[in-house]
Amino acid sequence: MADRVLVTLQVGGMTCDGCARHVESALREVAGVREATVPTWQTERARVIADAGVTDDALTRVVEASGYRAHVRERRALREGQRFPSGGEEHDLMVIGGGSAAFAAAIKGAELGARVSIVEAGTIGGTCVNIGCVPSKTLIKAAELCYKSAYPRFEGLTACPPPSARESTWMW
Repeated sequence: MADRVLVTLQVGGMTCDGCARHVESALREVAGVREATVPTWQTERARVIADAGVTDDALTRVVEASGYRAHVRERRALREGQRFPSGGEEHDLMVIGGGSAAFAAAIKGAELGARVSIVEAGTIGGTCVNIGCVPSKTLIKAAELCYKSAYPRFEGLTACPPPSARESTWMW
């Protein structure tokens, strides 16, 4: 049996960010609730991570006692250490940007069971992979190899100039 559950509540009657904070606060007061979030009042949703013994009725009652309407849309068991559900109609984590930090965040989110998306306006990989460290290091390594072949460290080997375009066609 799972020790924790994720409960998604439909919350009606919220009209501002203050309402969302009020609902979050009320849900956090329920014994056994570990996390409670209402992303915005417009979503009309609250997500709660709680001990498995917390009932749907206890959650809806506390929301209704705060002056809002509530009903449970979904209740899902979480594996040990899992913070997010897997599979569902929404993303649990959306990473903005496609660089190396974005990949690290997305991988960690997926490891925790989140349904993850990466949003990138440009080329995936970010500056480092595409125009920064990786390409410049590749060019530096190519120049180093060229230099070392032209100026060997010991006598006995001579560098051969690269073949001209005309010569290289018949060799291949």
